[in-house]
Amino acid sequence: MTGDRIALIRLVAICAAWAFGEALARQLGAYGLDVVVPALLAAAAYVATRDLGWSGSDTAYWRGRPIDRDRWRR
Repeated sequence: MTGDRIALIRLVAICAAWAFGEALARQLGAYGLDVVVPALLAAAAYVATRDLGWSGSDTAYWRGRPIDRDRWRR
């Protein structure tokens, strides 16, 4: 998957979690928590999808080139 597709999937998951949280708060009649519950569920969706699509390497890139971290540790 490309990075754009992964970002779109994450956005849809976060928006769906927010909508589900709003519906849940309204159905339970917790109108005072109608912002807190969706925000908590959206944050949980963000955390749950943060590793989506990563290959597992810790290589960082800057302007398309890998950063040599050992160069700066001397």
